[in-house]
Amino acid sequence: MGLACAVFFLLHPSLSVASDEATAPDGVAYAVEIQGVTDPDLLSLLEEVSTVKKAQDRPSPSIFLLTGRAESDLAAFKDVFNSRGFFAARTSVAVDQETAPVKVVFQVDLGDVFVLREVRFALPGGEENRRVDFPSPKDLGLDVNAPFSAKAVLAAQETLLRRFQETGRPFPEIAERKVTADFAAHAVTVLWRVDPGPDAAFGDTGIEGLTEVSPEVVRREIPWRVGQPYDIRLVERLRTRLTALGLFSSIEAVPDREPDATDRVTVALRLVERKHRTFKGGVDYKSDEGPGFNLGWEHRNLFGQGERLSLSAGASLIRQYGEAQFELPALWHPRQKLTAKARYANEELEAYVGENLTATSLLRREVGEHLSLAAGLGYRLSVITEDKSRPWESGKDYHFIFVPLEMVYDSRDDPLDPQKGFLTSLSLAPYAAVGGQSGFLRPEVNAAFYWRLFDSPDIIFANRGYLGADIGASMEELPSDLRFYAGGGGSIRGYPYQTVGPLRSKTPTGGRSIFTFSSELRVRLSEYVGIVPFLDGGTAFADALPPYEESLRFGAGLGLRVYTPIGPIRLDVATPLNRRENIDDVGQFYISIGQAF
Repeated sequence: MGLACAVFFLLHPSLSVASDEATAPDGVAYAVEIQGVTDPDLLSLLEEVSTVKKAQDRPSPSIFLLTGRAESDLAAFKDVFNSRGFFAARTSVAVDQETAPVKVVFQVDLGDVFVLREVRFALPGGEENRRVDFPSPKDLGLDVNAPFSAKAVLAAQETLLRRFQETGRPFPEIAERKVTADFAAHAVTVLWRVDPGPDAAFGDTGIEGLTEVSPEVVRREIPWRVGQPYDIRLVERLRTRLTALGLFSSIEAVPDREPDATDRVTVALRLVERKHRTFKGGVDYKSDEGPGFNLGWEHRNLFGQGERLSLSAGASLIRQYGEAQFELPALWHPRQKLTAKARYANEELEAYVGENLTATSLLRREVGEHLSLAAGLGYRLSVITEDKSRPWESGKDYHFIFVPLEMVYDSRDDPLDPQKGFLTSLSLAPYAAVGGQSGFLRPEVNAAFYWRLFDSPDIIFANRGYLGADIGASMEELPSDLRFYAGGGGSIRGYPYQTVGPLRSKTPTGGRSIFTFSSELRVRLSEYVGIVPFLDGGTAFADALPPYEESLRFGAGLGLRVYTPIGPIRLDVATPLNRRENIDDVGQFYISIGQAF
C-alpha cells in the first residue's frame, strides 16, 4: 500500500488582497505567465486566485515585494490543483529581471490526475449501531474511477443532506468530511461522517402575519397531512403555491428544530401580505401595426378568500378591447377554481372590420403539481362589418355556443421569463351555431419548452409550436375573426400582420388551419442586457387538414433584451426569408415588455 495522506480542501471562488502599500512612481512593471497548463478552465481559475496576476496592471514597489507576493500564490494554486484531482502537482515561481517588463513565471507540473476510488459513510460516535440507509455514489452524482473533482464532492454533499430531508429527517448535519489521497495509487477516498438527525413527521402548521387574508386560504394550499413523514419537497411546494397566489411579498416556512413527544415537527409559516390591488400599464410598438397601449387593474383578495378580479383595456391603430375576469378559488375542492371571463374587441384589420364579444365560464382542476384539466361553457358573437377578401360576406352576425375543454401541463420555473420547463396545452372546443349557421370543431395544440444550455454565459434555448384547425365548416361559413392567421409579432416575425397564408389580391382571407413555430437562443450578456437570435416559421392553410405540399414561410432576426424589475423589455428586428414582391418589406421591428413566448 502506498503512502496515504489526509487532504482537507476548501474551495475559494475568488481571493482578493487589499494592499496599503503606496505605488512608487518608479515601481517595477511586470507581466505574469503560467506555463504547463493547457486546460483553459483550469488556467482561468489559477489566474482568478493569483493576487500577483490580478495586480499586474499596477507596478510593484520593489522586486522583493513582487517575489513575496508571487510566492504567496503557491498555496492558492495548490488548493486549485487539489480541487481538480491534481494532488501531486508541483509549482515553482521565478522572477526574471532581465526582461522589460519584469516577467513572473509560474512553472507547473500537473502530474497525473487522481481518480475517485471509494465513497464511504459513517455515523457520529455512539450511534454506530443506528440503522441508516445511505445513497449510492451514483445517486449522489459521483462516478467511481472517474477523475476526482472537489466541485462534484461538494455538490454530492448537498445532495446527501437533501436526501435525508426528503425522507423524514429535517435536520441532517455533516459532522466531518475527509478526503484521503493515495499518492502511490493516484486514487482518492471520500469519507462523510453524517448525523442524520431525528426521524420526524409533519405536525401542526403555524401561520403568522395575516391581516386581510383568511387563514383558510393558506391552509388549503398545504400539501401534506399531519403525521406524514417530513419531506422538504412538500415545504417547497407550499412556498410555490403561496407565491402563485400573488397575495404575499414574503414567505418563510421553517420547521421547528425540536420535535414533540410524538416525533412531529411544527412548520412555522411567516407571511407578509403584499398590497392586494395593482394598477398596470404598458406600451408597445410594432412596425406593421403601429403603437399600442394597455391598462389594467387587479384585486387579488376581493372578499378575503383569495378571489381575484381583473379588469383590462387596450388600444392600438387596428384594435381596441376591454376585458373582465373573475377567479373563484377552491370551488368544491381545494385544487379547483372557477374562472369567468368576458372580452369585447373592435378590430379594423387588413382582412376584416368587425366587433366580437366572448364570454366563458371555465372550471379548472389541478390533478398534479403541473397538470390541470378544465371544462366550461362559452358564448361568441361576431359582427363582421366588412370581410375585405369576401365582400359578399360582409354585414353578417354570427352567434355560437361552445364548450371549451382543455388539458395543460406547465412545469416552467417562471411564467414571465422562463429559464427551464415545459408548457403544453391541448384544447378542444365544439362550436354550435345559433340561428341556422354551421357549427364546427376547433382542436388546438400549444407547446413550448425551455432548456438552459449554459450557465456562463447564460443561454436559454426556447421553442414554441402551435397547431390549430376548424373542422366541419367551410371557409365561407366561418366568420372572418374565427379563421386562422399567421404573420406578425405574435407568430412569424418579419412578415406583415396576418399575411402569411391564403391571399386574395394581396388581402388575407384567413385559413381553416394553421401551423407556426419559433426558436430562440436567449443569451444574457450581463445582469441587464441580453441578445436573442431567432427563427420563426409556418403558415395558415385554406384546408382544415394542412396539405403536406404546402410551403411554409420563415422569418429570422435578432432581438435585444433589457432586463428590468417589471420584466424584460423586448426589441426584435426580423426579416422575411421568403420575401414576396409588393407584399413583404425588408424587415419589421417590435417593441414590448416580456419575452416573445
